Amino acid sequence: MHARTKGRLLAGAAVVAALAPAGGVASAARRAPSTAVGVGAREFRLTAYRVSVPAGIVRFNLANYGQDVHDLVVATAGGRRLARSVEVRPGGRTTLRLRLRPGSYRLVCDLADHAALGMHATIRVR
Repeated sequence: MHARTKGRLLAGAAVVAALAPAGGVASAARRAPSTAVGVGAREFRLTAYRVSVPAGIVRFNLANYGQDVHDLVVATAGGRRLARSVEVRPGGRTTLRLRLRPGSYRLVCDLADHAALGMHATIRVR
């Protein structure tokens, strides 16, 4: 290979390496900015540790501190379900990710009669 061609190839590779995000392009796309909201579940209370978050991707990190199985449903203020987590055993955790627009949202445990017994909370997205 000619020395001038080899120099151009090395310089081009340096530019590509400098422009690529750490961890590669694919991993950067998977890590879109998001806001974490811790949610604690126990008989018969559901607590959101943030009551107001910016619009965008929200990560609801559900921790079950109770003795019963619980889940987490995110619904609009009008009651339309947007997402539901898996059932979480006592001591377990799960994460529910979704994109939310400005407005109020209800968080509930919809197992048995848990919501009626007090397992609900409200979060505002601004």
